Amino acid sequence: MISLGRKDFPSPRGDLADALDDALHRFVEKPGQIVELRSRVFPLVDEIRVNLDGAIIDFSAPPLAAAEGETSLAFETTLVTISGRKISAGGVPVDLRMEMHDVAFDKGSDANGEAVLVLRRTREGQLVVSASQLQLEEAFGRIVGAKARLYGIDLEQVRLAMRARGRRSLAADIQVRAKKFFARAKIDIYAQLDISNEFVVQISQLKCKGDGKLGSFACSTLQPVFDRVLEKSFPLKSIPLGEIQLRDVHVAVADTVEITMDFGSR
Repeated sequence: MISLGRKDFPSPRGDLADALDDALHRFVEKPGQIVELRSRVFPLVDEIRVNLDGAIIDFSAPPLAAAEGETSLAFETTLVTISGRKISAGGVPVDLRMEMHDVAFDKGSDANGEAVLVLRRTREGQLVVSASQLQLEEAFGRIVGAKARLYGIDLEQVRLAMRARGRRSLAADIQVRAKKFFARAKIDIYAQLDISNEFVVQISQLKCKGDGKLGSFACSTLQPVFDRVLEKSFPLKSIPLGEIQLRDVHVAVADTVEITMDFGSR
């Protein structure tokens, strides 16, 4: 659900495209128009295209709106496509592409009386999120390196190697060479992410091994964080999507790590 920032739901197709564009700009930083809408006879929409190339996801944006009371059909569209290359999500560069076919959107109002758009159903859809291993390695080194410097530790080298352990399982080997003053250490981290048959995502393994005093210090500092992460899980089915259900999730790893989700209405 997304708030359109106005009391009345837009009806002319041009007005609707602008309203969608303004709404999405509250969640991503990108100059210019990002939404393109084609419609010959509104409220029948031929296609909605969203281009997020180079966008920065704003995690400080307000949460998604919730509709109060009943909703009614706003419009239907044959195709919705969302694509984005080199999107920055928390400093991590990712590519994204999504297609939804035969889609219905409802309209309603939130607690403030502003119009909201609700994704009601789609015959079928697919979301693919991918990132290159080299880009993930660079992002890991940059983000973790900034935190390590708070302890006076510099990361001299980071190597990341990811592989698929199955259709819904990923493993990562991370090798770090660190320095603090004149002391140096090699730190090896192993992580494993699994998605269950019920589509629950969980980090199932996190291990750290370091040589010398610096390596032992780094691993002991990370252990409480690892313990907290291992206790958490995220059920993908908990995402509120109306009549839409998750049908399948699978991962593929080569030079690029790719996660694919298939979904559709009942």
